[in-house]
Amino acid sequence: MRALLGATSIALGGVLLAAVVVLYAPPFEDVGGAPGAATSTPAPPGDPASSAVRPDSPAAPGLPPEDAAVTRPPAPGRPDPATDPADTPVRFDAMPTRISVPAIEVDHPLVPVGLEPDGAMEIPHDVQQIGWYSVQGVLPGDPGTAVLAGHVDSRSQGPGAFYDLRHLDVGDEVEIRDGARVQEWVVTARRSYDKDLLPVDDIFVVDGPPRLALITCGGTFDRTARSYQDNIVVYATLR
Repeated sequence: MRALLGATSIALGGVLLAAVVVLYAPPFEDVGGAPGAATSTPAPPGDPASSAVRPDSPAAPGLPPEDAAVTRPPAPGRPDPATDPADTPVRFDAMPTRISVPAIEVDHPLVPVGLEPDGAMEIPHDVQQIGWYSVQGVLPGDPGTAVLAGHVDSRSQGPGAFYDLRHLDVGDEVEIRDGARVQEWVVTARRSYDKDLLPVDDIFVVDGPPRLALITCGGTFDRTARSYQDNIVVYATLR
C-alpha cells in the first residue's frame, strides 16, 4: 500500500516544479471535516491508485486523447436533467470548461488530463490551466469524487492557478462552469498530507456522494528530490 500511496502523491505533486521562483509559505493548519465517501469504491485499474511511478517522475506536458472528454449518457442513479426539479444542482454530460474560486481569485480553464506512460497523473503544461482527471471519469456532480489538479508554481511561468489553494477555508465557494450553466460547491475541509500518506482510497472513488477534490503541492520544497513534500487537498460538496 505504501508504494501505491507514494506513487499517486508523486504523480499529483512531484510533477509540479523543478525549482522555486516565488516565496512559498506553508499552509495553515488543517480545517474542517473532510467529507468521506460513504460507499467508497476505488477507481478502476489504470488510475493513480493502481499505478507505480518513479519517485522522480518529471512534469507531464501532454494531454490525453481528444476523446477523453466525450459526451456521456446520464450517470447511473442521477435523474435526467429534463425532469429535475428547479432546485436540483446542474449536471454536466461532458467536461465543464472553467472553475471559479472567488476567495483566491481563481477563474481558470479546465482541461482533461490522463496518465503518463509511467502511470503518473498528467498536469497541464500551462500553469494557468487546471486538469480534470478524465481516466476516473467522474464529472463534477456525478456520484464519487471529481479530481481537479493544478500547479502551485513553476520556475519558468511563476505562480500557478492553485498557488493560493492553501488559503481556502470552510465555507468558501467554488463554481464549476460550462457557458451559462453553473454548479455551486462549498468548501468543507482543507488538508495537508505528506505525499506518502495521501488517502488515495478515499479520494479516487467512483461512487458515494458527489465531491470535489482540488489538489496541488505544498509544504517544504525538497531541492534534492526537486519536489514539494506535501499535497494540499481541498474538499468541497454541492451546495
